[in-house]
Amino acid sequence: MTSKLWPSEFGEGVTAKAIDDMLERLQLDYLDCIYLHHPAGDYMGAWHDLEEAYKAGKVRAIGISNFDNYMDAFKRIMEEAEISPQITQIECHPFAQRQETRALAAQYDMQVECWYPIGHADPNLLQNETLTAIADAHGKSTVQVILRWHMQEGLCAVPGSTNPDHILENIEIFDFELTDEEMEQIRALDKGEEGRYFNINYEQMGGFFTSLNE
Repeated sequence: MTSKLWPSEFGEGVTAKAIDDMLERLQLDYLDCIYLHHPAGDYMGAWHDLEEAYKAGKVRAIGISNFDNYMDAFKRIMEEAEISPQITQIECHPFAQRQETRALAAQYDMQVECWYPIGHADPNLLQNETLTAIADAHGKSTVQVILRWHMQEGLCAVPGSTNPDHILENIEIFDFELTDEEMEQIRALDKGEEGRYFNINYEQMGGFFTSLNE
């Protein structure tokens, strides 16, 4: 069970209450993971409360989301944290494979979890000729091939869906394996940062995220 904290819930004491309220709403004694959703607001105060929640057993792992978009915040967390993030959530898919960010995560021994793993269902990705050819070879969908690629890359993918058929399809990726050649073909689709769908300049955004809840 994983959840996130919005920047309006950031700050020492504020975050602690938000965590307790979250556990009460979910009727749980602990969460498996809690992220700071964005590098905005008083993220360091929030991180200190997350560390205390971790020590108290209220959360089993603590992580950061989108901090790759604001490296000053990333560096500050790494320099000042008593307990370093154990997992980092970033946009990652075959068009934006985020090699530098993944290498940075490995340097700090963080698991990489990927949002938009199927590119927000972009037809340019899901109908890509390379991916469709690989999918046809395995009798699978392009979505399943993409998720399998994430898995074999050592990444954790989070495909969002409310469609039961799509959810089942997303799970059925453990009965086939991509060859080394197929993995290289997919790696060749990387467009670098130009392949991303979401890239906010948090320094310029200022208090946008905290003001949304005011």
